Amino acid sequence: MSNISSSQDTVLDEWSFKIWSDSRDWCNHCNKEKNKLVFDDQTKTTRCSQCEHVETYDEASWKVLQAKRYVSTQYMPGKYFFDHLSKEEIFQKYLRELNHSNWSSWLMHDYLLARMKNDKTIQDKLIETAKLIVEKMSYDPKPWKTFFEKLDAPDPEIFHQVPQTIYEFVEKKFQETTPNEDISSMLDGYVTTLTSLYSYNRSKGDRITCWISSETIKLCDTDEYSIEFYTTLFECDPLLESFQEDLIAEKKREINIKDSYIQWELNLADKFLQQSKALVAVQSAYEALAAKLGIHTIWPPTKTIQFDINTVKKVCEIVNDAELFRFYDLATDLDAIDAAKACYYAKHFIESVKKMLPNVTSIEQELEKQLKYIT
Repeated sequence: MSNISSSQDTVLDEWSFKIWSDSRDWCNHCNKEKNKLVFDDQTKTTRCSQCEHVETYDEASWKVLQAKRYVSTQYMPGKYFFDHLSKEEIFQKYLRELNHSNWSSWLMHDYLLARMKNDKTIQDKLIETAKLIVEKMSYDPKPWKTFFEKLDAPDPEIFHQVPQTIYEFVEKKFQETTPNEDISSMLDGYVTTLTSLYSYNRSKGDRITCWISSETIKLCDTDEYSIEFYTTLFECDPLLESFQEDLIAEKKREINIKDSYIQWELNLADKFLQQSKALVAVQSAYEALAAKLGIHTIWPPTKTIQFDINTVKKVCEIVNDAELFRFYDLATDLDAIDAAKACYYAKHFIESVKKMLPNVTSIEQELEKQLKYIT
């Protein structure tokens, strides 16, 4: 990863594989172990740190791969572009690396992100940086004053400038790397990366980064159906409810990660049922039940259980409800041939799950009860 500047080392350390990683970083020859790949710019190869499998890329393919990895770290949602830089170092970037427009875009991004995080220290540093530029470049201070007044406006829509800036630079990087006809496929992969980031940050309860990731996905010029799906997906998540309004009011919400995830899946189940999508409606309700049992979670990926007849059957056996499995079986069997009947059984599946959830305890809690009883 030698094409990423040393100033991003802290970011790369924090976003190491042990914390978060994209599927591009995993060896696909190690079954489900998700072992980390080692990237070598000189030989244009990847090597698995465990099985030693080596993959060699041609010049064009390597360039595309590195561009995808570059935007994931350089333009990481929820991270300051000028992270860990002093005002003098930020000024040097203005003077030597970035043109006025690009530099101003990232200044705006970082200032609004700091405002989201209620990080007055960063906001003050960026204001002082602008004063430094005005002084050293002999600029008129009035436009800069107006600029910051706009960024401080009590307007919820102002925060959309953060994902907008990220998307514009990602798109620009992809355009530099590949012909226009390939950009859409690159954006598809980028959306997958952002979805993985959303999952990881949701597990931490990081509303800010989740919102930025979700809004960036909506801007991606990719398949219309995919964007419609992701829009529905994030709008149903309680984690993002009234997010912008809370920012303006400087209101902090205490959100239970597990409970809100379960509610998110139930919201999705209802939404998909309204859209006559029986299969995904049943899947969402099933994942809510599995999450309550403690055998399914959005992160890490190794704790995301499959949605198939075998795992659903096992979950229904755990909750001792054969009727629930019957509803699943009928809904999925009828999904491709009779949408109305499939939705009928899907609705019963969802309602049954909702009814039993308050009385369901996790497998771990049940084991603790049994241990106490034996003791």
